[in-house]
Amino acid sequence: MINILLVTHGNFGKELLKSSELIIGSIENAESISFQQGDSFESLLRKVEEAVGRLTKSDLIVFTDMYGGSPFNAVSRTMKNNNFYHITGINFPLFIDIAVNRDTYSLEEIAEKIIKNGKKSIVFVNEKFLTD
Repeated sequence: MINILLVTHGNFGKELLKSSELIIGSIENAESISFQQGDSFESLLRKVEEAVGRLTKSDLIVFTDMYGGSPFNAVSRTMKNNNFYHITGINFPLFIDIAVNRDTYSLEEIAEKIIKNGKKSIVFVNEKFLTD
């Protein structure tokens, strides 16, 4: 099974996990790290390094909420000494898709699927209704 780590600003990752469990049930081998106002980058980096150390005994995919933010930077720095996939820009539909399908696909296939489906998960609803 592919392990999942969410590293996000505020409680976004924790809430993403909880909200997903409302739809698909319990999500095993998934953790979340929250970067809160007032937290130091060094503290975040230490938490990320510890979690990655625990979770890389199997394949690991790490999600961050936005490119260039502190969670992204901490995970990117941790990539230098560890082997895992890092994808930024996670959203609710993508997370559910990955949580459900991570036993079906390899890590490489999951990464390809996320990028492909990510483009489909953002819809300009006004435009869609006008064309249907």
